[in-house]
Amino acid sequence: MISQRLTAAVLMSAAMTLVGSGVVASKVIAGGMHPLLAVPLRFLISTPIFIGLIYLTRTATPRLTVRQFLIVALQAAAGSAGYSILMIVALAMTTSASAGVIHGLLPVLAALVATLALGERLSARLWVAIAAATSGALLVNFSSSSGMGFDVRQLMGNLFVVTAVSGEALFAILNKRIGIPLPPLYLAALMSGISLALTLPLAVLAFMFGSVEYTGPALLATGYISVFPTVLGFWLWYSGSSRVTGGEAGIFMSVLPVAALLLSYLFLGEAIRPGHIAGISLVLIGIAASVSRLGRGSP
Repeated sequence: MISQRLTAAVLMSAAMTLVGSGVVASKVIAGGMHPLLAVPLRFLISTPIFIGLIYLTRTATPRLTVRQFLIVALQAAAGSAGYSILMIVALAMTTSASAGVIHGLLPVLAALVATLALGERLSARLWVAIAAATSGALLVNFSSSSGMGFDVRQLMGNLFVVTAVSGEALFAILNKRIGIPLPPLYLAALMSGISLALTLPLAVLAFMFGSVEYTGPALLATGYISVFPTVLGFWLWYSGSSRVTGGEAGIFMSVLPVAALLLSYLFLGEAIRPGHIAGISLVLIGIAASVSRLGRGSP
């Protein structure tokens, strides 16, 4: 039992690492492609991959009730299609550091959604874990940011990020409302397909009423997001979050901003400061507290 729950922690941490890398890729896309083209293209690539994986792995594809389908559709609209579009729009107006700060609020937002939407009662220990992980994530990002401005354009960008992150929190835990366990790969494929259906008309509008331009790096970044944060990220998150409660799953969202920092250091050569080390330590303490609770099977 313990090993299965620890496996959930590894799966969710890996998923959030991939999503964190997607934030960096979204910044590249924001500078080289219209979001109403990039997002449908993302799901146009990922959906056939999901279908192929379902066929190759012979994954079951159970029929959903209308209620269950609407829940998945809400997840797709809020935390998949909506999040993707809003993040690209936001990163055209604000800095990645500012976006990172707001992403540090994911654990608290997820805990609030779990409490309000799912009716979960979070223990004092879990709130401590959430507080530690969130504080660490915020510290990491505040240490990364320098000279953040408060001009109107950046403020609007930050508001878009807040909206996007709220949708991501809803997406991450709302599958608890589906009521029955579904194969993670099937659920991820369904999410991608619905997101494609929701965003494809937007791409048509973009072609009809404006000139659509793109750059090579933006296309490569879109391809990366399609395969890694989308295909692998969805699959890993659903595989892990299906084994724990929504509030517990929210803890592991703190991995996202920390992963973004480390990936920036590895691939962009950005410096890691003492504040970053302290922030990462707090995140690890929060995750360790959550995993310890899971291992004891506490209510």
